[in-house]
Amino acid sequence: MKTKNPLYVVKGKDVLEVKNLFDLVVKKLNLEPVIQIINNILKMILEQVKNYPAFVAAKAFVDEMIVKYFRLIEKFGLA
Repeated sequence: MKTKNPLYVVKGKDVLEVKNLFDLVVKKLNLEPVIQIINNILKMILEQVKNYPAFVAAKAFVDEMIVKYFRLIEKFGLA
């Protein structure tokens, strides 16, 4: 059985194993707090959805963020 060669990120004295390229970038650039903030913002927005117009506004916001994410991925050639 062939074993996989895992990826690692070295941060000071710590060595962290990463699961994929996105995880590597997040851990290498220390973006965990940013990801957590984005997650909290999305959670807060989705908690406010009580009717259809609010749903449409939240969906438009999330769709815009996804488009910007894919543009960023294409720009840096991570896809």
